[in-house]
Amino acid sequence: MKVGNLRHKKTCPRCGIKVDESIEECPDCGLIFSRLEIATNKDAKNKIKRHDKQFIIYTSNLPSDVNYIKLLLLVIFTGVVGGHCFYTGRYLRGSVLLIDFLMIVLITIFNAQLIAFSETLVGCLCTILGFVMFLWFYDIVMVVCRKFKVPVAIDLQGENLSNKGEN
Repeated sequence: MKVGNLRHKKTCPRCGIKVDESIEECPDCGLIFSRLEIATNKDAKNKIKRHDKQFIIYTSNLPSDVNYIKLLLLVIFTGVVGGHCFYTGRYLRGSVLLIDFLMIVLITIFNAQLIAFSETLVGCLCTILGFVMFLWFYDIVMVVCRKFKVPVAIDLQGENLSNKGEN
């Protein structure tokens, strides 16, 4: 009978390879795991706004500037409009949820007029919008299971990214 490897494994957030917990650097992509501890979501949001995605990594380990309780409350109460996505810097996903919610509200308000125009079009549109709304439920499950991916800015040169602009 073979006994499996009892060592703990961790997954590299950049390339997805599983390595022993004792390894300091990913053998595949070269990411130094200790830099994940100083990575911040605030720096990632600033880089996303500037369209500089070179140092952005999506990880399920929440950085120090993202509060789990706040994220959980946001996904439950404002998740339908993408509030949790805007909080973590996932702006495209948040915009999709917000537009989806607004279209559902407009279809509900103008339902009679739209059905008179084209019943089939309203049915197809409502089906698509309903499927997109499952992103909200998916995000609730991911946050509760602590698997929700948050962007962080990784410092690859050994400098702190937030102090880089001050020099």
